[in-house]
Amino acid sequence: MADPPDTLKYFHKEPAVLEPVVSGRNPDARRRRERSDVPSDEAILHGDPFETERTEDATVYRGYLAGTNHAQGRVGLTALRRPSEAFVAPILDAIGGAWWARSGTDGQVEALGSDAARRVLQDPGSTRVLVTADAPVPDDLIAEAAVREPDRARPALSALLDAAQVAFFPASAHDGHDWRLWSVAPMQRRLTDAFRDRPVSGTRRFAIPAAKARSESKFYFDMWRPDDAELPAYVDEV
Repeated sequence: MADPPDTLKYFHKEPAVLEPVVSGRNPDARRRRERSDVPSDEAILHGDPFETERTEDATVYRGYLAGTNHAQGRVGLTALRRPSEAFVAPILDAIGGAWWARSGTDGQVEALGSDAARRVLQDPGSTRVLVTADAPVPDDLIAEAAVREPDRARPALSALLDAAQVAFFPASAHDGHDWRLWSVAPMQRRLTDAFRDRPVSGTRRFAIPAAKARSESKFYFDMWRPDDAELPAYVDEV
């Protein structure tokens, strides 16, 4: 029997309201122990990555990339069997700029070449924030947005997005990491077009409006629905 395909899920919210950045140490309900034994549309996702505080009026465009390696039972975007083709190359093509940089747990900011940016996207390691732009972004803007305190991260992220094209924050998954994306420009159409232009053998990719996937059963539809079931109406395979 052939292995089941990996699944990549791109949750998008465009536009959104700027909210504090949650530390990547927060598993955001991506650990198996936090999932309900029985799926329920009434079970709201714990630590919903798109939960928004309506205290800011800054408009941003947000995405969340998650994945499941079904053949190996591993949950996390970076656990996909072909991560470079599945999401790294489309990200670079669709929303990547000419310049990249990261800030790590030591607070130091370093500029990255394209090959290094690929490696960080595939394995964030100690990265707290990854930034891409058309021109270099001041180190202090990146370092401030990489702090753990949410009350400091909100204004810092706003300042960073004034200068950067996209800011990526890793989120812990059960096996590896997912990626959160913030931008002041729309990303959804560009990224889904890039997915369609780059089909990957053994991987299925889906685009889902975040507002339609607020329960655990809907977020994890790829794990709970029967193999022969139709896709939920809110899911667009790309």
